[in-house]
Amino acid sequence: MGEVIMKIKVMPEDASMDMEKLKEEIMKSIPDYAKVNKTEIAPIAFGLKALMLYITMPDQSPDELMDKIAGIEGVGNATIDELSLI
Repeated sequence: MGEVIMKIKVMPEDASMDMEKLKEEIMKSIPDYAKVNKTEIAPIAFGLKALMLYITMPDQSPDELMDKIAGIEGVGNATIDELSLI
């Protein structure tokens, strides 16, 4: 079984949210089998920002990972923007 790298976009529940705090909460919830390679806070529009996560994990369903991220308080939604085998 190979590995995949994915770019996940996490949108906060509201624009005034502390993105660094949200990032810390998400980092605590990442399962052991997934490795966060990079994070960045990207401007979207009108002061709204998104947290971009670049994660490497085994080639398996990302549902568990996405459910953990989406279940964190302060997360509006989380989507996989890019996914590629490595």
